[in-house]
Amino acid sequence: MRMKKLFSVVICTFVVSVAQAQIRVVNYNVHFCSADMEAMAAVLDAASQDDSHGKAIPVSIYLFQEVTSGKDKILHSLIGESYSSGTYTNSGESGGAQAMFYHAQQLIEKPEDHVDIYTGATRNADRWHVVGIGKNEGIDFWVYSVHLKASKGSENKTQREFGVNAILEDIETLPKGANVIVGGDMNFYSVREPAYQAFIDVLVDPLGTDEWAGEDDASKHTQSPRKERGGGLASGGLDDRFDFQFISKSLQDGIGLDITTGSYHSLGNDGKHFDVAINEGENVYFGTEKIRSNALATALHNASDHIPVIADYDLIKAEKPLPASETSD
Repeated sequence: MRMKKLFSVVICTFVVSVAQAQIRVVNYNVHFCSADMEAMAAVLDAASQDDSHGKAIPVSIYLFQEVTSGKDKILHSLIGESYSSGTYTNSGESGGAQAMFYHAQQLIEKPEDHVDIYTGATRNADRWHVVGIGKNEGIDFWVYSVHLKASKGSENKTQREFGVNAILEDIETLPKGANVIVGGDMNFYSVREPAYQAFIDVLVDPLGTDEWAGEDDASKHTQSPRKERGGGLASGGLDDRFDFQFISKSLQDGIGLDITTGSYHSLGNDGKHFDVAINEGENVYFGTEKIRSNALATALHNASDHIPVIADYDLIKAEKPLPASETSD
């Protein structure tokens, strides 16, 4: 007797997770928009055109520090109509207020989630909640802009630690697993500073936790692109890492929104201008593109006494497994 064996086989195909959207976040201390605004416009445009650490993509979020009343409108005019202003508040802080702008075709703000956070020394940090639209659907993150107390000394360190703890306390109120970016001018002089240590107990410094002082770490420095003093701008050359983007651990876990490996950097800093002006001699930020590199260096020198920090983030979407074939015999 012949036996017929019946069986079925289902083969499932799994699609490897790929980056389906990318955003760029830039934080920049603009020193009250007190310097050359044509140079500032060139710097802000260069942030979107920057392909030094990957492909060039439009900036999705600008976080600005030292923004006095009315200067937020100047900044908006420089970056253009493609951007919308996040909720802006200015309580007359001595260190200037915070401003956030988001690319209106990529993101929207949830204004009901905006808060001001007192960080000491008459200063407030700001928090915004943004979500993706269109091809960025699925992006959901919280951004903070911070400008902590400046200068050395134990009292100033204490003020910075107070400010960091206030921010961390607010982060604790967010939903579990929230994507968080804390950007701004932190005025940290060393990894040993208690305020820095408080941050990295909870958040991640994408450049690691090694010391950043000295010529060997020149590419990490963000202040000052100027050697000479002028118009109230800080001088002294590039020798301090004051500007940071700290991120939550959820932004490097391989799920959802993640920082792009190797994308975190200081715009225009070629690592060869330690303790001098960023435009002294030749700048090789774009490698052999000397004219482009030198033009950006001059704009950075003339626009402010800090240079921007840039980091890119990928939205990773895992596709569901789908049956590829089904047979029976």
